[in-house]
Amino acid sequence: MIYLWKPLQLRLLSHLLASSVLLSAVIAEAAPVYVQAGPGSFNHAALDLLADRNAETFQRLYSGTPDNTYATAAENNAWAFSALANSTIEGQLVPAIVNAMRNYRVIELKASVHMPIEMCVFGLNNTSKITHAASHPAALKQINRWLSVHQIKTKPVPKGTNEAARLLADGKFNQNTVAIGSCALKAVYPKLTLREVGIQDNADNQTLFALMKLEKRPHKVNVDEARTALKQVVVQAQTQINARSDSGKSVFSLIDKRLAQMQSVALFKANKHKPIEDLSREVVVLSQALEQARQQCLDTNSVKAFFQAQMDAAKAIQYRYRAQWLAEGVPNKTADLTKLRHSLNHLGSAILETLTSHLAKHGNLTPELEPVFNAVLVTDNLTGKDKQRLYRALQSVRRVKNCQATD
Repeated sequence: MIYLWKPLQLRLLSHLLASSVLLSAVIAEAAPVYVQAGPGSFNHAALDLLADRNAETFQRLYSGTPDNTYATAAENNAWAFSALANSTIEGQLVPAIVNAMRNYRVIELKASVHMPIEMCVFGLNNTSKITHAASHPAALKQINRWLSVHQIKTKPVPKGTNEAARLLADGKFNQNTVAIGSCALKAVYPKLTLREVGIQDNADNQTLFALMKLEKRPHKVNVDEARTALKQVVVQAQTQINARSDSGKSVFSLIDKRLAQMQSVALFKANKHKPIEDLSREVVVLSQALEQARQQCLDTNSVKAFFQAQMDAAKAIQYRYRAQWLAEGVPNKTADLTKLRHSLNHLGSAILETLTSHLAKHGNLTPELEPVFNAVLVTDNLTGKDKQRLYRALQSVRRVKNCQATD
């Protein structure tokens, strides 16, 4: 089963802005990638995710249509990045990609990204009454409910969502007109104001993107042959995504098992009238984790932050059990702290080993896998806020470059 990360939200905008600045600074050293559509597009946002996952930078050469993207990438023996499929399209395959595949075929699939298509509203300010919405015709078709509720007229911009935002930013539209597109447009047109997020009709609007190399076919194939070829690429891309998701689940399940032990820990402390917080024990746990992190070439600062977040979540769970038992009474059970600590030490070590393997094979954790994380962590008395903080710390863990792991 595949879990898809929740739609791009405001908390990612700072990341998008930072990514754009970083890319500009290192563009001379970055690998060239011919990107479908333009800056601020959903392709832009999806490539940001891929760059963050693999700690890579790309020289982004925005190329407009899939045909032009594939042609220029093939001519230059470079990578192409484009959409492949969308969940709202009948048959899911993107028609423009099928058409481009009649002339080009994929010879290497490097990476895949599954991302929601979330429509965002940009204006010149945050207060003017909205009377018109400008965007690509295909985008406007996906926000009919929002248009109807607010009685807003449309201004189709065939050149794309990026062009609609550019026209608005350049003063070609009045203050009562907004541009509709990806939240990534904020990184391209910072003077625009983000007024609303997630106005699309279909909440489950997911697009599959891929980084790949292509070559021109000797002869143009028919639509059915192109569709079959694209389906095969989609299957390969989905296999990559499934493997990454399964690897993430292995890490997340160990974290959940560790947190599930906290009921027994709380029970022991309640029976022995001991406080929940044990700072001396936390020092020992952190010391062990940091030593293992150094041996496995993990950044110690990020591992420290993650283990601290784990311990904070563990204490929160224990406090909630203690509060519950004040009303219900402490369960008539016993707990062996020595055995518990042995189990917790083993799980802590296994978490770092499994995480190291995931980072090596699948790259950094990104928002794509947060829904998987939330679904796997089912420990009682762990709140959504606990999970959010824990995942933020977990996805910040990084490998140390040019480091030789030791036993």
